Amino acid sequence: MEQKLKLLSNNERQRILRFRKWEDRQRSLLANIAVRRRLQILLQEPINPSSIERDQKGRPFLKNFRNWQGDFNLSHSGEWIISGITTNGKIGVDVEQIQSIDLSVSELCFTQEEKAYLYSLPTKDQLSFFYEIWTLKEAFVKTIGQGLLFPINSVGFDMNKWTQNKITISNTTLSFHHFLFQLYRLEPNYIVAVCTNLRHVSDLEIQILDRSDIL
Repeated sequence: MEQKLKLLSNNERQRILRFRKWEDRQRSLLANIAVRRRLQILLQEPINPSSIERDQKGRPFLKNFRNWQGDFNLSHSGEWIISGITTNGKIGVDVEQIQSIDLSVSELCFTQEEKAYLYSLPTKDQLSFFYEIWTLKEAFVKTIGQGLLFPINSVGFDMNKWTQNKITISNTTLSFHHFLFQLYRLEPNYIVAVCTNLRHVSDLEIQILDRSDIL
């Protein structure tokens, strides 16, 4: 791990070392390595340790590449590491392990429409739905480049469209248009959400890796 940390900028090393758990340090490190490798292939140039930095809200970006119009994003949970890359536009990804949680937390992060739909579901389906909406919102917030202070309950999804297997933003006073969303299941208890402002999901690349793919 020490040798692989040297591949990162000093700021990124310090960020990773601030994780209390060794597992979280390793996942974050491997996510960084995975996206650097892919960017090097796309750009056909070496990505130096100082080439990837984070803005004031913690979002990673590629600097000093004038012709780069793309974006990338990272997420990790358990054994899974997700990287999303697009050569133009914005992208956000999130992966979460479904675990027992007090669903009253939805009062803080769901709209009224989403909460009503949540509690209309059979009890056995509520936890899965909660994580689907949560990961979608996390991916969305990452796409627009906002941090943890963004009022996540200010953006909601249209539950009428949801019943038609369509993921569409609604119930918001903010102007967000042309966002596409995708949900994936890695395993029965892992959910991945992808958000982009591209018009076609085919224009982005998602890598789903585990540690054995990188080490």
